[in-house]
Amino acid sequence: MTATAVAQPSVALEVRRWLSLAMVAVLPLHTVFVRGWIAWKPFLVVLVIVVGIDVADGLRRRRWPWDPWVSGAAAVFLATVGAGWFVSGFHGRFLRLSLALGVGIAVMLVVARTIEEPGMSDRVLRVVFWSAAVLGVTGFVLAIVAVGGVGASAIETVDGLPLVARVFKPAYLTEGFVAVTNWHQDPGYAAAWTNLWASLAVVAAARGRGSRRWWLDGAVVGSLAVATFMTMSRTGWMGFAVAMAITSVVLVVKDRVPAGRIGRVAIAAAGVAVVMVGFLAAVDRVGVGADLATEVAFRLDQNVSLDAGDAGGLGADLGEVDTRRVVWPWYVEAFRTHPILGIGLGTGWALEGVQEPHNLGLELLGETGIVGFVGFALLAGTVVRRGRGTLGAIALAVALVAAFTQTVLFEPTLWFAAGLYIGGRGSMSAHRHDLEDPIDRGSDRLPTPGE
Repeated sequence: MTATAVAQPSVALEVRRWLSLAMVAVLPLHTVFVRGWIAWKPFLVVLVIVVGIDVADGLRRRRWPWDPWVSGAAAVFLATVGAGWFVSGFHGRFLRLSLALGVGIAVMLVVARTIEEPGMSDRVLRVVFWSAAVLGVTGFVLAIVAVGGVGASAIETVDGLPLVARVFKPAYLTEGFVAVTNWHQDPGYAAAWTNLWASLAVVAAARGRGSRRWWLDGAVVGSLAVATFMTMSRTGWMGFAVAMAITSVVLVVKDRVPAGRIGRVAIAAAGVAVVMVGFLAAVDRVGVGADLATEVAFRLDQNVSLDAGDAGGLGADLGEVDTRRVVWPWYVEAFRTHPILGIGLGTGWALEGVQEPHNLGLELLGETGIVGFVGFALLAGTVVRRGRGTLGAIALAVALVAAFTQTVLFEPTLWFAAGLYIGGRGSMSAHRHDLEDPIDRGSDRLPTPGE
């Protein structure tokens, strides 16, 4: 009887570990879900179970199951955002976005607790790496469909599959522009995920937690580069370059990873990306789906303009505003007229002719005011003070790269990265990459600790 009682917590803990890893594996998957007032995505279903296990464990131990300082700061942030309820005219949208914030915070707390356990940092990296591999493969396959490589009706067929919301997005032009959203419904956020997963795949490769073959590690990163490219998101393109630079510099300078190891992975990634894009160009059918030349020319013509552009009058009216030139001044004015509480969470999203601000600061100031901005600043400061480690630092930096041109507040990229950083206290001490470079020994296998 006593032995059983002792064994139960251990079993529950191992179940929690596997569920947490499963949640991380499907965290980028937002195109497959069951709708029931909210979208029940795979990661959300698993998250609810893990939170339940944590709560039960906390009750059993009579202690708060997550980092108390971060939890307290998160509660303050939610309260400051909740104050906007009294000024919001769109309470349904307000509730859904507030719930999205709560889900993001739950992801952060659960991931932080997971990473704090001995050995779980490595296990999470392995899961992210193989999740990234699948994400890259599906991105390439869907890109073939998008350019018309398997027929004119394939795009509609794929988007019409049961439980699939959207993996392609016709945008901007009346024809020839189809963004591949892959595991997300929005091209920009799809790129945010592929960029984050690519950065963590490089970290996994550097620490020997990837495939342990430099060429295969590079192939995974290269396929994610192509997935980002096919979103045709300028934020995604620039974000990928910045993410790779941040990751490489931090690994070499802070973790002392040999530059040659990173360089070999980068060369393999570039080679795979060139081959993949070349193949897509070869199977691209004119007048069917996406036209690579048209898409790239349109994006290059836009350059860094805040306008959506119309490519010489060929712009398509797709029923939504997609120009920061219009939206950003609107949110600045919203803050000026409602500086304390803002206009209420989700108000700009719900108004006709407006949309999300595509900027983290404008979202906070315009819709939550000074009160919400201060609440977020308190939470951010607490995360920075409580966190540690290059893994989480890299993830946070990459996730925040998109914050200038996207509203990352409701996307798990930011909260997952914060969780990695919070849980990284002391976990980096076991990762000192001063072992002999296995490539230099003529082997693709990383050395084991006993060698």
